[in-house]
Amino acid sequence: MRFIVGREFDAERARYALRHACEDCVFFVAETGRCANGYPNAMHRDAAFAPEAPGDGTFCKDFELL
Repeated sequence: MRFIVGREFDAERARYALRHACEDCVFFVAETGRCANGYPNAMHRDAAFAPEAPGDGTFCKDFELL
């Protein structure tokens, strides 16, 4: 799912303590920074959702909260 990363998203992320990035997923392998299922994850990592990151965000279809 794609969406616009902006002030509204940042406010909701803080307000509801949303967890959606690879670093919060059971399939994230911290030692390698990769997805255990082999999916490319650069667009799903925490840094991709930073306020200074350009454009839109992408949620991973395989995300499972820790």
